[in-house]
Amino acid sequence: MVNKCIDVGLEKGITSRYALVREVYHELRQLELHSWYALSAIEVATTILKNYRKAKRKGKNVKKPRAKKLMAKIGNQTITIVGDKLRVPLRPRQYIFIPLHKRAMEFVRGGYRLRSVVLTAKTAYITFSKQVEIKEPKGYMAIDVNEDNITVATTDGEVMVFNLSDLKRASYGYFARRRAVQKRYHGDRRVLRKAMSKMKRNYQNRISTRLHQVSAYIVKLCREKDYGIICEDLRGLRDNVNVKVKRYNPISKKVQPISRRSKEMKRRLNSWWFRRFLHMIEYKAA
Repeated sequence: MVNKCIDVGLEKGITSRYALVREVYHELRQLELHSWYALSAIEVATTILKNYRKAKRKGKNVKKPRAKKLMAKIGNQTITIVGDKLRVPLRPRQYIFIPLHKRAMEFVRGGYRLRSVVLTAKTAYITFSKQVEIKEPKGYMAIDVNEDNITVATTDGEVMVFNLSDLKRASYGYFARRRAVQKRYHGDRRVLRKAMSKMKRNYQNRISTRLHQVSAYIVKLCREKDYGIICEDLRGLRDNVNVKVKRYNPISKKVQPISRRSKEMKRRLNSWWFRRFLHMIEYKAA
């Protein structure tokens, strides 16, 4: 459904979600799914098209956008909680029931408002909201994110350093294991894909666990002391690392775009987890 919307948007030069709704909504409704799935596909396709056109304006060499992962977003008008399960519509008057995790039930019992759910092939991500009172902070905590540590300084002079050098070593080990597995199973695509998927999942889980521990500790400390949080702006860092300039290539004997950074530096900084950590800080603090 999403790729259908993308094709129509590219073919007819549609830039707004409302124009795309008028163009494809009735065709998607013929699939006999709940109307929210059609609207969700259109919303996701609009976002993909927006990012694609933004990259094109910057002069980047981007391929035709395609949605590769199965997902759907359902609004709170059609979902409800029945007991300890989430009721999600599949078709008109036909529902599926998803058991809720104990953490989700804490939000339900705490009076949080159910907002939306994002469905993937294996997981349902539920969004809750709650009205809170904005407080004036008594002080501030500045967070400096580095490759192998996170340094925190407070207005009362306290400095804390969280050593995360093990994540940097894990990144190098992950890259070495990837190359070894690719070399070993290059003749069997099925086994290679399965091994790479498991290895990536283990690596991502290790990174997420450590970042969750540190971010939760920092936010909890800020809450106890009524501190505000100051984070650095690292937007554009990866674009700067991956930038290419036209130079003479002595091997091909042509003038062509060549990366300004070494492969080692690009691999190191592209695997850096700073954006994920700052996102954790932001939503936990909120």
